Amino acid sequence: MRARTLTAFSCILLSTTAFADVVTVATDGSGDYTSIQAAIDAVPTESTIQISPGIYNETIDLGEKSLVIEGTGRDASETVIDGTGFKSSVVLIAGDQDDSTVIRGLTIANGDAGSMLPGNPNILAGGGLLVIDASPRIEFCRFIDNRSAFGGAVYLLRSESAVADSVFLDNFAFSDGGAIFAFRGATRICRNDFLGNRAVNHGGAIKVVLGESYVHDCVMKDNIAYQGGGLYWFANEDTMPLEVHGCTILGNLANKIGGGVKSRFGFPAVTFEETTVCQNAPDEIDGPYVDLGMNELCVCPADFTGDGEVNGADLGILVAVWGPCRTAECIADLNQDGIVNGTDLGLLLGFWGPCD
Repeated sequence: MRARTLTAFSCILLSTTAFADVVTVATDGSGDYTSIQAAIDAVPTESTIQISPGIYNETIDLGEKSLVIEGTGRDASETVIDGTGFKSSVVLIAGDQDDSTVIRGLTIANGDAGSMLPGNPNILAGGGLLVIDASPRIEFCRFIDNRSAFGGAVYLLRSESAVADSVFLDNFAFSDGGAIFAFRGATRICRNDFLGNRAVNHGGAIKVVLGESYVHDCVMKDNIAYQGGGLYWFANEDTMPLEVHGCTILGNLANKIGGGVKSRFGFPAVTFEETTVCQNAPDEIDGPYVDLGMNELCVCPADFTGDGEVNGADLGILVAVWGPCRTAECIADLNQDGIVNGTDLGLLLGFWGPCD
């Protein structure tokens, strides 16, 4: 297996980057500018823009500049970028920025529709924040009531962004990723709360497709989707596992399967460590996963029929697919070795009877 280039330490070693050139923005005229975008347009790259508490009804585009944009209130709730009335992402970062670019201490709210993806003019993504081929840090922010087709609050395309210490509340995706959609990147999603987000299709809170990302120290609660009420993971054989560590995934709902987590085409599977997945409906985890220990996973992996009991019907399914797995989703391969055999039969018999 390839070595993972991201580590848990990337979650905790977020610096307090600030550039020496500083300008201020204030709605009452007490700063250098009254508009955030006016400040962005005026300053050179590698500048810090400090935003006084207030509501800023605008959308912003960093262009190709590396900037630190930070609210100066006591917390993110005091400084709001409000996208009401605009049909684009509230914040756009698509200029090949690295992690010296930081969005910090802001509420990003009421983004409506998002922006077009390159090469896909009919697809709108990132109602609150759209990041394309850039890797900014998003810290101590709140994303509230944003919506788009993909990534109701945030869409990350080919990004190595860190999204940390933030709250995602009541965001909505017309398709996938109610709060965050991460596609083909190496995204670090750390110490965030995902509450009451919704997606019509996949990933009420988060959808991750390919790449080598991880989700650490999160709370996912009361999120809803058709599949993957909390989290939806899509992989292929060339993808690193999605690492879920120290999370609480509780009380989420899928209208079909994967109330807590949906792991699709699970080679490699989602890995769980020090994580709780419980009280989700109609099930906890659908698809392959790896238990790395110290988890509370309220699952019954041998209940293939989902009737709350491991019985003859489940045994029949296992016998019917005996031998090498023919599809990526091989639910009877309980030990995830690519073949249904006597080992899996022994595991099934060990679960026999009503699910606890």
